[in-house]
Amino acid sequence: MGLDGNFYWKVLPLVVAETGVFAYAFTSDLRTCQVVLGLLGLWWCFAALWVEIRIEQAYPGFQYDAPADPAMKAYRPFCDFAPWATCSKVLMSPPGRFLRYFGIAKQLPAGALKDPDLGAVDKVRGMIDVPNPSLGVLFFAAHLFYPALLLLPIITPLLPWLFFAACCGVGLMTVWLAFNLFFVLKDFCVVCVSMYVANFALIPMMYGICKLHRLSVGDYEFFGAVPKNVLYPFLAMDAVMGVAVVALYLSTPAHAREVGYTQMPGDAA
Repeated sequence: MGLDGNFYWKVLPLVVAETGVFAYAFTSDLRTCQVVLGLLGLWWCFAALWVEIRIEQAYPGFQYDAPADPAMKAYRPFCDFAPWATCSKVLMSPPGRFLRYFGIAKQLPAGALKDPDLGAVDKVRGMIDVPNPSLGVLFFAAHLFYPALLLLPIITPLLPWLFFAACCGVGLMTVWLAFNLFFVLKDFCVVCVSMYVANFALIPMMYGICKLHRLSVGDYEFFGAVPKNVLYPFLAMDAVMGVAVVALYLSTPAHAREVGYTQMPGDAA
C-alpha cells in the first residue's frame, strides 16, 4: 500500500484516538455530542490551516497538480503518508477555497484591500477569500459555544433551525468536496475525511436539538456532560493550535494560496 512512517507514527495514532472520540460523541446526549464534534472539528481545521500555510511557506506558488518537489523534502505534512494519500495536493487544490471556486470570493492583488479606490463589493469579496478550514473554524466554534448564541434575542426562536439549515448546507458542500477528493483528484486526505465525518454527524444531532424546543441558555449544560478532565485539555489544545496558526500566518508573507490559483481538470473551456 506504500504506507510510510507518517502513517504509522502520526496518522494511525490520531485515527485511533479520534475513533474513540467519535464513539463517545455518538453515544452521548445531544449537547455533549455537539460539544465533542465542535472540539474535534476545530482541531482538524487548525491542523489543515497549519499545513496549508507551511506548504506555501516552503513552496511559494505551490502547484497541487505538479509540485516542484514531489518528495516534499523542504516540508512534508504529517497527512502525506502514501502515494495515494497526499493531503498537500488536496488542501492546496482549487476546491480548497470553494468561495473563490464558485466566484463568490475574489482573489485580490497583495495590498489591494488598502486601495481607497477599491469598491465595497470587491473589498468584501477579497476579505472572504479564505481557505475552507477558516470557514470550518467559525462553523465548529458556533457549535461549541451554541448556548451563548441563544442570548441573541432577535434570532433566538429561529436559531436551532438556522443551525440545522447551516448543517444541511455544509453537508451538501461536503458531498461536493468528497466527490472532488475521490473522483477528480483521486486522492485521500485524512484531515478532510475526518471533517467530513464531523460535518455529517452534526446534521442529525442538530435536528434532534431542534425537536427539543430549548431556546434558553439555562436549558443546556454549557459544555454538556463532557468530563472536565477531558474538556479543559481539549479546549486548551484547540486554543494553542489556533494561536499558533495565527502566529504562523502573521510571521510570514507566504500566506496559503495567495500567490496563485490553478484550475481543476476540465474547468478550462
